[in-house]
Amino acid sequence: METKFGNAYKRKDGYYQISSGIHQGKLLHRLIYEDSFGSIPEGFSIHHLDGNKENNLPANLIMLSKSNHHKLHMNKTKHPRWNHGLIDEAGGIEFLSAEKNKGMSMQDIIKNLGYSSNTVAIVHQYLKNRGLRWNQI
Repeated sequence: METKFGNAYKRKDGYYQISSGIHQGKLLHRLIYEDSFGSIPEGFSIHHLDGNKENNLPANLIMLSKSNHHKLHMNKTKHPRWNHGLIDEAGGIEFLSAEKNKGMSMQDIIKNLGYSSNTVAIVHQYLKNRGLRWNQI
């Protein structure tokens, strides 16, 4: 699709990404937010109020800290499903790696996400599906 920022394509996760020009590689909703409201500080996410990743109208976009964005999605989804679960909403591998680097164990991370302790196997499967192990992130 053509936008004022360059051509965009829909990624598998439903977000539109710019595929040409000076904004190549950037997410369309973030560019629209910045164009309308100003820069996005590091550590902040842009959230679609109606949950529709195709609705990139400025009135549908709000800026949230990554922590608050994660909490918002955590309240909506209680089971990790590949490409649709809390771990993906929190930032996937980057999220798990950042929490691990803070000294948290996988059990601690799972507990903080609101999962039961038997979810460890699901997180291991999540990593395995991405060709990774806990000690590699």
